[in-house]
Amino acid sequence: MFKLNLKIAWRNLWKNKLYAFINISGLAIGLTAFVLLLLYVNYEESYDTWSPDLKDVYQVRAYHTYSSPDNRQYWQTSNESRIAALLKQNIPQISAITKVENDWYQNYALTVKGRKSLMVRGIRDADSAFFKVMPYRFLKGNGITALNKPKSIVLKKEVALRLFDTEDVIGKTISIVRWEGDALTDFTITGVVDEPVTPQSVNFSGIIRTGMFDKDDQHPSVHKYTEIYARLFSKADLNQLNENIRKVYTNNLKSTFINGQNSYADYLKSGNVPDCKLLPINEAHQNPPFTAGWTEKIKPVSLIVTFLLLISIINFINLATAQSFQRAKEVGVKKVLGSNKGLLMKQFLMETGLQSLFALLICGVLIELFLPVFNEQLDLHITFWSNQKLFFILLQLFGLFLIITLLAGFYPAKVLSNYKPATVLKGVFSNSHKGLALRNLLIVLQFVISVTLIIAIGIMQRQVSFMNQKDLGFDKSRVINISTNYNEKIAKEIRRVSGVQYVGSTTQVIGNTYAYADKINFKGKKLDLNMVTVTMEAFPALGIKPLQGRLFSSLYKQDTVNTVVLNESAAKALGGNVVGQQFRSYENVFQIIGVIKDYHAESFDKTIIPTIYKVTYLGGMSSNGNLLVRFNSDQYEGIIRKIEDVWKKYYPNYPMNYESLSHAFTNSLAENNRFMNMMIIFSVVSVSLSLSGLFALSTFVSKRRTKEIAVRKVLGASNMQIINLLNKSFLILVMVANLISWPVAYILIKKWLDGFVYRIDMPVLPFIMATITSVVIAVLTVSIQARKAAIANPVKSLKYE
Repeated sequence: MFKLNLKIAWRNLWKNKLYAFINISGLAIGLTAFVLLLLYVNYEESYDTWSPDLKDVYQVRAYHTYSSPDNRQYWQTSNESRIAALLKQNIPQISAITKVENDWYQNYALTVKGRKSLMVRGIRDADSAFFKVMPYRFLKGNGITALNKPKSIVLKKEVALRLFDTEDVIGKTISIVRWEGDALTDFTITGVVDEPVTPQSVNFSGIIRTGMFDKDDQHPSVHKYTEIYARLFSKADLNQLNENIRKVYTNNLKSTFINGQNSYADYLKSGNVPDCKLLPINEAHQNPPFTAGWTEKIKPVSLIVTFLLLISIINFINLATAQSFQRAKEVGVKKVLGSNKGLLMKQFLMETGLQSLFALLICGVLIELFLPVFNEQLDLHITFWSNQKLFFILLQLFGLFLIITLLAGFYPAKVLSNYKPATVLKGVFSNSHKGLALRNLLIVLQFVISVTLIIAIGIMQRQVSFMNQKDLGFDKSRVINISTNYNEKIAKEIRRVSGVQYVGSTTQVIGNTYAYADKINFKGKKLDLNMVTVTMEAFPALGIKPLQGRLFSSLYKQDTVNTVVLNESAAKALGGNVVGQQFRSYENVFQIIGVIKDYHAESFDKTIIPTIYKVTYLGGMSSNGNLLVRFNSDQYEGIIRKIEDVWKKYYPNYPMNYESLSHAFTNSLAENNRFMNMMIIFSVVSVSLSLSGLFALSTFVSKRRTKEIAVRKVLGASNMQIINLLNKSFLILVMVANLISWPVAYILIKKWLDGFVYRIDMPVLPFIMATITSVVIAVLTVSIQARKAAIANPVKSLKYE
């Protein structure tokens, strides 16, 4: 029986090749999108699962404002290093605790004697306990003793091979320049570790021990921030443990205010909440400090992909129910010969399963084709056939295959198996309306999804265009940002290079922002405002001009001592017209000399905060990692080469790293642009699938109404009247879908727009254009088949069946 049903299924597919192709290709595309989503979700969930010992490893997070982009408190991964000793001494459940330098995404120069220097990212300083907490697999050396001595380094396997072409490197020496002003420092290789099979939160190319983290400075005014990780003796009650940690942390924080200028009560009055906790390391990646986690970011994409798969299934059900009248005689004969309802349902489910299987096979090919593009769009390194979780993924695919087969095949199978043999064998089945209501409902749902996506594309393009064209408050053209602290000697030499207009520095510029809150007292009003240090030429280098008063100038000596410039937001917070007035910051009095326009140093989902700008002291020194160089020409590639020659004079062992502000601005929009590109791709595919389904469905409807059309033509109906007749039913459904999609699209897109502080108002035109587009395309699609039916010879049509 199975073999017979398989033959019937294959013959039926071959007989209806066009509709089978539409069904299978639609399912394959929907499955491909869904599988790519599954791969992404599995990749993100696999973070920090590379060792079973990680179940006892936790990340320490404290709740504070230091280094936050808007001076508000966040659960941060970068915390005061002295917290490590505090927890080790007071929490008995902790077996080991380690401090590791923050990942600055900085390239370090690694030199092996007799070989060319390599620039390597991810060389991180740690204390001796790092590998006692983090269970990396050592290929060479031992994790217990690897960092016992200062000036030790443990390399990842890939880096060892790049430097030495072998893993046998224990005892060899590497010379490292970590920052541009550093001298060459020799480190002895004490270990080589394997790259974990899944992604890791504590990513590195090499771990060094300089000795900087060996001791924690207990002086309250010293701030050394680092990442901290702890290993517990055994599984503990995390809630109770975190309650104890909170108490220990709070009591210690109170003690730091005893000799300070401010009291603990003032700290609380400012809205601060002291807190510290342990977070399981496998939850660290999905809970980043300042942005939404991947689970939040993937929600809109998941919704789109689900819609895409749903459209594929809708097409399948629509075509299957539309074909039901052609299969009615087959059902009638089989029932007369003794087939029961269960056997018939199994037969039709097998047909669906066969098509789903073909779609799954095509899906495997499409994944290999599109996975590189998918990885590039999301900056990932996902594989399919060589994936560590391939068995689990294949299990998910099998489950998806069963679900799709049941979803797409159950209702058509139920409709077909319910035909009464006496009725269909009399030939009255063709007027049956079985499945018509569901089919119409599914067409409406299909177009609701498609129209919603079209509206979304229109509004998103407007928002992206708004962000690209918005006045940033500074001129990003013809400016590069060199990753280095301000050095007056180097700045002077760079100024002498022909084509260089200004050389300045600031702690806050797009692409590299450092926020620091300063407490001020203005006319008895206490405020926390963002403090940014700049050099004299920082504003000219950014093309910023004063709205009120003046900017810093070397003509005024007091500018390097006690004058400040405010942005518009800060001026408003202080009352508006504040030029010439003074405020107190701790024991210092500052005079406001000017106000500048608010300028964007962060992406558009963050508001511009009230900011004070000041020159630190004579000479304009500022440790901030931003050296801004403005050129007087758009063709500045040759000028950069001359600046690099100046750089090599001072830092021969460390290459110059720089980025144009235009490129930094583009990078700030990269995530939104990637999301936009995915939206466009999935929307085009979903609309195409909807139209292909509509095309096939209109073909069946035309065939089903062949006699009716012939009779109407014989009675004098024109071709246009016939076309309008067939278009009418579909046009009503498309219009209903548009009416439903408007509020749906409004709610979804408004939620997306609300994620931007600076955004457009909800436009009406994309709604209107989406409706017109959907109606025109649907009418054209149906009209192609309607015209064929209209111009057919009525004599031949009346002989139909």
